[in-house]
Amino acid sequence: MLRSDPRRVTAQFGGTSISAEYSEQTGQLCLRQDGVVLREWFPPHSWIAIASVAGARHWGTKPTDDDLHALLRNELTLLRTS
Repeated sequence: MLRSDPRRVTAQFGGTSISAEYSEQTGQLCLRQDGVVLREWFPPHSWIAIASVAGARHWGTKPTDDDLHALLRNELTLLRTS
């Protein structure tokens, strides 16, 4: 059964709140900073983004909170270097 609400994890970075949100219904993956969309992916790109940091578990289509935290850590690293 698909989740009707998006899976969301949040972390603090430089005094701001950054979250990764994934919808199993649409496959949409969003990275938000204080509610503002920083990055947004749709299938198959969202699945690839998740699988690339979390391994091939569920091929990125059903991420766990740990998978989304891994994605968030990876994206925060990229944001720091840009």
